[in-house]
Amino acid sequence: MYIDEDKPIPLYQFDILKPFESHLVHFVSTRNESLPPSTCNYFTIGLNGAIENDIVLKNRKNLAKQLGISADSFVFASQIHDNKVAVVKDEDRGKGAFERSSYLCDIDAMVTNRKDICLVTQAADCVPILFYDPVKKAIGAAHAGWKGTVAKIPAEVVQNMITEFGSNPSDLIVGIGPSIGPCCYEVGNEVVAMVKNSFGSTEGLILENKKFTKPVFDLWEANRLTLVEAGVTLENIEIAGVCTKCNNNLFFSARAGDRGRFGAGIMLR
Repeated sequence: MYIDEDKPIPLYQFDILKPFESHLVHFVSTRNESLPPSTCNYFTIGLNGAIENDIVLKNRKNLAKQLGISADSFVFASQIHDNKVAVVKDEDRGKGAFERSSYLCDIDAMVTNRKDICLVTQAADCVPILFYDPVKKAIGAAHAGWKGTVAKIPAEVVQNMITEFGSNPSDLIVGIGPSIGPCCYEVGNEVVAMVKNSFGSTEGLILENKKFTKPVFDLWEANRLTLVEAGVTLENIEIAGVCTKCNNNLFFSARAGDRGRFGAGIMLR
């Protein structure tokens, strides 16, 4: 990933998606920015009560302005840590952009082939994943916490893109964004058991870490493995490899005590 630090709101982007920027908008937002002091240097896009909603809406509008899009292009989902995928249509444009009540309900991932609709996933340790099909001109965005990862939400997105748009998995380009890393994601026996049940083995996924008494879960590798099993080629997957807890000066981290949310979004121009 690379960051454009010259902009008012520093945004990360995936190197693997950069060649398509003439007809694709994508971003991973950061928690810090240089907007007026009223924002408290706390650039959250989450309407979850961490700060006043009117400031969050200003943040979203400023983000849209920097991206060169309209804030009513954004679409947000409720994100309940499941693996349900919504197919976003023109009439869904703007849902969740200005109030929580219009979020796409009980959804953790979205796909669309409609232009000027920006699919946004929010995170604060969970894994944001962006999908692009340059052949069928379709996109996807997913929120993968440990439950969504174990439920293999990336495979659900791939299957929906196959069904809805005729995508070939080998054409898909996928960015796995910043999240809590295997350096910090200590988990208990319940998670270990569910990983084993879902993946058939914990090898390479549940690891020992000298910092903790319990093992850690490598969310990045688990989602990468799921994508490969779903037919996405290794060379078409980019893992940011940035731990949100280690780098919570840049990204929000629930494990570090943050209530804010950063976002990852993708849109067809």
